[in-house]
Amino acid sequence: MKTSLVFVVALAGVLTASAAFAHARLEKAVPGVGSTVAGASELRLEFNEGVEPKFTSVVVTKQGGGAVAAGKPAVEGDDNKNLVVKFSAPLVAGVYDVEWKAVSVDTHHTQGNFTFTVKP
Repeated sequence: MKTSLVFVVALAGVLTASAAFAHARLEKAVPGVGSTVAGASELRLEFNEGVEPKFTSVVVTKQGGGAVAAGKPAVEGDDNKNLVVKFSAPLVAGVYDVEWKAVSVDTHHTQGNFTFTVKP
């Protein structure tokens, strides 16, 4: 009985710790992290778990310029893992900085940044 109780308590601790460390990690971006593309009319971010679009922000800035005009981030799919930001106009040649802040469906906050290039 004592061994069973120790096992149950240890298992509960492991399962709770796994859930507590769950955060929305960026798994894929299109345009990709560090990539060079011919053009872009939207940005797609794929996370390892669902995100809440109301509490998630994405800012795309052209280096040497200002922020790119874009719509609000929206999720695609039932799992809320794919976030899409549509630009008001296709991006012109240059290097772009992306800063994102996400709140996962379990309310954990994560953030990151990367660049990509649109070739002339």
